[in-house]
Amino acid sequence: MVQTIKITNAERNLINDLLNLTGDEIYQKYGYKRNETIVHTAKFANGIEADIKLVISEEESPYTEGILFHNGFELAHTEPDCTYDGEWNFEHNGIEYIVLVEAEFSKVN
Repeated sequence: MVQTIKITNAERNLINDLLNLTGDEIYQKYGYKRNETIVHTAKFANGIEADIKLVISEEESPYTEGILFHNGFELAHTEPDCTYDGEWNFEHNGIEYIVLVEAEFSKVN
């Protein structure tokens, strides 16, 4: 099963900038505090959802993770990573779930 999450190019640039800053730098530049997250959710036809998250830490660099869940219960998760856009893969009960996070470029007239 495959779902695509579209984010704006500006949002992708913000997330990529956050991933290259320390927690203190993030707070100074953007005002985000420890444990704040940016989350996008993909919803599959069978009721299963996947959250793709950027998690901001105070002492450590921010990280990304994906969590597959159903009715609020975690089914699978990814290891912490440092990339947000791209392909996220999960497996539960023999079914592969793929989430594609892509930037949606705005058209200029």
